[in-house]
Amino acid sequence: MSVLNAFTTQMVHFFDELCNTFPEEKDLKMATEGIKGAKKINPRLILDLFVEHVYKSCSTAIYERNMHVIRRHMQDTVTTQFNDMLAALSIFDKHWDTMGTKNQDVIWQYLKVLCHLSEKAAHAI
Repeated sequence: MSVLNAFTTQMVHFFDELCNTFPEEKDLKMATEGIKGAKKINPRLILDLFVEHVYKSCSTAIYERNMHVIRRHMQDTVTTQFNDMLAALSIFDKHWDTMGTKNQDVIWQYLKVLCHLSEKAAHAI
């Protein structure tokens, strides 16, 4: 399995998990379908979107588990643009404070793995 394939597979799993956890969030469901389609047609697009809209601005905050930085980034960015990656980050604003610690830990782990895989995939391409 290539690093890019591992990254896109992990991203699909992350979005599927978010959809199962927050079934009322229609934007997440639409974003998940978009990511699944992009994985089949242009998997590099998923990596590029993640790097541009999440990794560059939030990787340090993800590694430090700094929810406040991610929330602020999401709030600033979602008002000017929308993409599938921001649908996932919106959970920090909408649900983080009421979410259990176990769910928070799972989300941090997914984001950390996605950051690591994106670093490896970017260097492999």
